[in-house]
Amino acid sequence: MPAITLGWPESSKMGFDLVFPAADIPFCGARLNWVTMPDQFTLAAYADLLPPDPLPDFIQIALISSHAPWVPIPDMAPWDQVGDGTIFSPMAAAGPTPRELWKDYNNVRDQDRLAIDYTLQATLTHVARPGDNAPLVLIIGDHQAADFVAGSDNRDVPVHMIGPQAVIERINNWEWTAGLIPAADLPALRMDKFRNRFLETFSSRKVLAEVSEQ
Repeated sequence: MPAITLGWPESSKMGFDLVFPAADIPFCGARLNWVTMPDQFTLAAYADLLPPDPLPDFIQIALISSHAPWVPIPDMAPWDQVGDGTIFSPMAAAGPTPRELWKDYNNVRDQDRLAIDYTLQATLTHVARPGDNAPLVLIIGDHQAADFVAGSDNRDVPVHMIGPQAVIERINNWEWTAGLIPAADLPALRMDKFRNRFLETFSSRKVLAEVSEQ
């Protein structure tokens, strides 16, 4: 959780066995304004933080490179050169300062788009690396940018599911859109409804019974 820089007592109520705040993620590069570390580094580093465990892991990773102020936006590095993150340090001083950028809202909107593009590049190339051994991955938007950036007060966010074909075939009856852009006429699904559908699709009856009792 690279955005967690203070205490987060709420995590104990969320069922996490382990929580890794920014201080526990071994990033040695320079901070990028509000962003403590680039998304590519977070994705490259998290697996090494996990203790050995024969059971499957359920991992939540909060990516923050697409968070305001959207400057600087790092370049993608070769995955085998990410290392301790110092490769990103020269990028920390690239581009305008937040004060300079935010004088022009059109430029802010452009940077927002570029930041989202970077996060998607980091995420999708990371997911592609395991090949046939890829896990099931959910990419869920946190929230829309401010109204003047998003151009809308819509609070809906995209959700993408990526994984082995045999796993993804389980949601064929969900009528989701293939690709990155949901169909315009696809109805929005509340998060609690999505959670229930996800559990029903991917859990055993025993697990569902245990969840319903909690």
